[in-house]
Amino acid sequence: MQIIYHYASQLRFLSTCTSTIEGTTMKSVPRSAHALRKLLPPGKSFCLVGGVFDLIHVGHLHLLEYAATLENLLVVAVLSDNYVRGYKNSSRPIINQWQRAAMVAALRCVDYVYLAGVSPNSPRVLSLLKPGSIVFGENSGDEVRFQQRLAQVRASSPDTKIQILPRYTEEEISTGSIIRKIKGG
Repeated sequence: MQIIYHYASQLRFLSTCTSTIEGTTMKSVPRSAHALRKLLPPGKSFCLVGGVFDLIHVGHLHLLEYAATLENLLVVAVLSDNYVRGYKNSSRPIINQWQRAAMVAALRCVDYVYLAGVSPNSPRVLSLLKPGSIVFGENSGDEVRFQQRLAQVRASSPDTKIQILPRYTEEEISTGSIIRKIKGG
């Protein structure tokens, strides 16, 4: 299941999840990537970024602010609670999907947010949305898995530009490192 939030940069009504877009008020929340595609203005290119965004930190801001400069719009896929538990661990995410989506949507550089129950880099999502660009943070993990993700994007959406953003700093900035510091480790 995918939920989409759109908060216009002018007015935000976080408590009711509505926003005003050129005189039209959105009160219902579309529930699919297909519905998101219908909401995107024609003729506007967009950059797609996906992530957990559990404890928002400067690395997230670095990524999102950079991604917002690449196309007309920035679309962020916030990974669902179930999806995150499947590849992190059962104690994650710390903050539920609705709150994470609301926090990301409140950022000035973000135009659209949706909850993703599948990878935003999956062939199905890429062929449906056809983003102009996708941004990945510089890989610090499994290089083979990272190269597979890049190949999948190239095969599924050959016109999508892939950007690799260097880390914000040499210091490890991640939700995991924040959690370890809080626990005293």
